[in-house]
Amino acid sequence: MDKKYKILIATGGTGGHIYPAIALAHKYEKDGNRVIIVGTGNDIEKKILSSEDLEVKYFPSKLKDFPAYKKFLLSFWLDKEVKDFVREMKPDMILGMGGYASSEICRAGGKDVCVIIQEQNSIAGRVNRFLILFRKARAAIQGLPGSFSKLDRLMMRSPDDMKFLGNPIRKEILDIKKISPVEDKSGDLKIFIMGGSQGARSINLNVPNALAALNRSINIKVVHETGDDDYEEVKESYRRLGIEAKVSKFNRNVESAYAWADLFIGRAGAMTVSELSAIGLPSILIPFPYAMDNHQFYNARFLEEKGGAVIIDDKNLRSEHLADVIKDLSEDRKILKKMSESAFDDRFVHATENIVDFTYQVLKKFKLMANH
Repeated sequence: MDKKYKILIATGGTGGHIYPAIALAHKYEKDGNRVIIVGTGNDIEKKILSSEDLEVKYFPSKLKDFPAYKKFLLSFWLDKEVKDFVREMKPDMILGMGGYASSEICRAGGKDVCVIIQEQNSIAGRVNRFLILFRKARAAIQGLPGSFSKLDRLMMRSPDDMKFLGNPIRKEILDIKKISPVEDKSGDLKIFIMGGSQGARSINLNVPNALAALNRSINIKVVHETGDDDYEEVKESYRRLGIEAKVSKFNRNVESAYAWADLFIGRAGAMTVSELSAIGLPSILIPFPYAMDNHQFYNARFLEEKGGAVIIDDKNLRSEHLADVIKDLSEDRKILKKMSESAFDDRFVHATENIVDFTYQVLKKFKLMANH
């Protein structure tokens, strides 16, 4: 790429928005562009971004304590400090990663700025749909297929301006060389449980009892990430039940757990589903039931329909049922091997490069039209 650009990546709020932004930022920088990640400066953002060698600018969110409907109404308002920053930076492109944290930066871009949005989930969030409805977004990238409605597609200037390209995956996860589960029934079944995400108490409470029921007939090894609230309770449950488990509040090396595991149990956030797809890890997914528009269920469906995952509704999550599902999957290891092959999707391996190339194409077309 000959032309070098100035790019703002608007992100923040949660890791699901931040990690894809980091992957893209490194690729843009590698290509010689100047990249600034713009966030809200909350604790999660600072914790994640502090270890990255990237240029970052924070604008504290004035919407974080408001309910969703007020956030939407107030998102029409544009902060002067944000507007002045974008005007002074004169970016060629703003890439919005979704969520209210990205809204202001995207809307602050003038007619001479190419705004592109990336939606991680199977059901697009309100901010990204808003940016399409008001024709602020020149192009839209879907991290999982079917994110946008037919109306959203009609609002695009060209059908080619909306594409499913996958979600960007961190290099540490892409470096995993996933080994297919062993077919020897006497081998240990290695299970990675991620119960540390929002609203995952039901997973934390039910999994130890389910594994205790299985442990009498199957050799099990366990890594369980609990989050802060349930750590002591889960750790005590495993001790009381006589199960040897590696329990932590937060796993800083999730890639190691992914590489080690034969089976994943957890929620169905967009990045979790994308990471499982990139490495081909079989899973039992329990979607967070209070996610906006039930998007975690539809995220999980992406893997289930291919045969790479089993979905259990949170309301139906019982230790006995979970134990039965795990037993059915593990009695013949060929089932897990087949699930691994079905889960793997090469599009997520190359998502970062494909997204970056797509944004260059959109930006070139935008500049060409602007000059005529």
